[in-house]
Amino acid sequence: MRQKVFTLIDETLAALKAAGTLKLEQVPGYAVEPPKNPAHGDWAVNVAMMLTKPEGKPPRDIASAIVKGLVDTEGIVAKVDVAGPGFLNFTLKPGVIQEVVREVLRAGDAFGRRAPKSTGKRVMVEFVSANPTGPVHIGHARGAFMGDAVSRLLEAAGHEVTREFYINDYGKQVETLGRTVHKRYRQLFGEQVELIEGEYPAEYVIDIAKTWKADVGERYLRAPESEWLPEATAVAIRENLKAIKASLEKANIRHDVFYSEASLHAAGKVKAVAGQYQARGATYEAAEARREGEKVRGEDSKAAQYAERQRGGTFLMTSQHGDDEDRVILRHDGTPVYLTADLAYHQEKYERGFDRIIDVLGADHAGHTPRIKAGMILLGMDPKKLEFLLVQIVRITRGGEEVKVSKRKGTVFELEDLIDEAGADVCRFLFLMKTANARFDFDLDKVKEQSKENPVFYFQYGHARCANILKKAVEKGQPFIGLEGLTEAHLARLALPEEQTMLKKISQLPDVVASAAERLEPHHVLYFCQELITDFHSYYTRYKADPIISADPEKTQGRLALVAALKQTLRSAFALLGIQAPDYMEAPPEEE
Repeated sequence: MRQKVFTLIDETLAALKAAGTLKLEQVPGYAVEPPKNPAHGDWAVNVAMMLTKPEGKPPRDIASAIVKGLVDTEGIVAKVDVAGPGFLNFTLKPGVIQEVVREVLRAGDAFGRRAPKSTGKRVMVEFVSANPTGPVHIGHARGAFMGDAVSRLLEAAGHEVTREFYINDYGKQVETLGRTVHKRYRQLFGEQVELIEGEYPAEYVIDIAKTWKADVGERYLRAPESEWLPEATAVAIRENLKAIKASLEKANIRHDVFYSEASLHAAGKVKAVAGQYQARGATYEAAEARREGEKVRGEDSKAAQYAERQRGGTFLMTSQHGDDEDRVILRHDGTPVYLTADLAYHQEKYERGFDRIIDVLGADHAGHTPRIKAGMILLGMDPKKLEFLLVQIVRITRGGEEVKVSKRKGTVFELEDLIDEAGADVCRFLFLMKTANARFDFDLDKVKEQSKENPVFYFQYGHARCANILKKAVEKGQPFIGLEGLTEAHLARLALPEEQTMLKKISQLPDVVASAAERLEPHHVLYFCQELITDFHSYYTRYKADPIISADPEKTQGRLALVAALKQTLRSAFALLGIQAPDYMEAPPEEE
């Protein structure tokens, strides 16, 4: 419906230019939005105000010229008012609004989506990227669901999307895991072992050791470290990645690519990127970074903890492009730091030709983002292509107390624990319901309630109510006749203000999806659904004396068509968020 107004305005402007009424050297980027006050019509257009400066005329004069010369080839406009400084308020004919039903039912599950890969844009979303030294835990959960929802929205907006998981499978952490696995492996043969600080005491390491023992027997029991460490590390990474993938699959999250950090080192890309910076004159050798004054660091910060390790070496001039100081990329002995591998990885992302590169990171990585962006600028890359979506951690509570440890395992509370207790749909809903940078508590007790106080339950109940109404229509011998049987007479019965409001809102899903994808904000789709569901619950309750299924067959079919269109809209929108659309749910106590 909104697109029809855009077409109408564009055709009118073209006609006014041809007539010499407007110069119209360029059509401005005007907006077509629902007015804040429904009494002002269906759509408000600001094009007259956008043309004031280039045309050299008052906006109300331009607006009046547009109204006078309106080109309405489809006959969709009931009236147009010029309001305020020059807004054009359009009221469309009821039949145009009622036609939304057909548009939705015709599109089916594709409603709200653009044609796949229709924009020609390639987008990469990197998310989760949990260290393969352990399971996916609740610290990763919000970023996992956010990255998946953003990917779904970008695909729905017509982009070609690659979902990527960066495997940190290189360095001391994974070597420590390999040594721990070897100790547990020896323990399985009856040896007494003792773990030192920093090694991994969790049960999953013993399970990995058992798998390794079953594969290799006694082969690495007496072998030198140079032989067993690569093998123990490899099996540990393999098994942990298998467990990580299983957890993500349980959460209905998938990745297209699992990219290995070790592969960057093996291909020489990490040292190569350091050489490129040196060749560009973007580095210098020093004992410490050049800066104005002494940088104050918190005693418990990572920078303070590793200050000695990074003291001296080759510095990259990241402070020239927004970083708060220059960064070491090669230690004094010539070995690269983690940042160097990250820079090589992002360079490789650019080289793969993506138009938009999005990193979904925990908010604790906020300090890392300016140095990555600066590093790309120093390589001559376009910084506008690189975006960071920083996700705040969520506090999981039960009985008012924060949950960090699994009662069943006695270890860190894993993503699987959360899904087992709350359900994947509940997790998605709650992690997506606010902007990524908002903090909130995830109350495990509240999400188990089946009432309107539980936003997740009421959200899905909206779709289930639609399904139940359509089922009751069948039981009463008045099944919905479907798209092919619908007539204008049926749709003309959708004349109540509430019905018109719902149809106008339904028509906005494609625009909501496109905007949410561009802004990387899935919650806009969720809010759209909540508003629509609230409107429907209110409509259903208000007109119980004039029900959807009545003795008037024409009105019944019109209203069932509205219910079917609403059900399809919710189903499409839920799918974009990765949330199931149930056809049956127990009615909440207040509605029994």
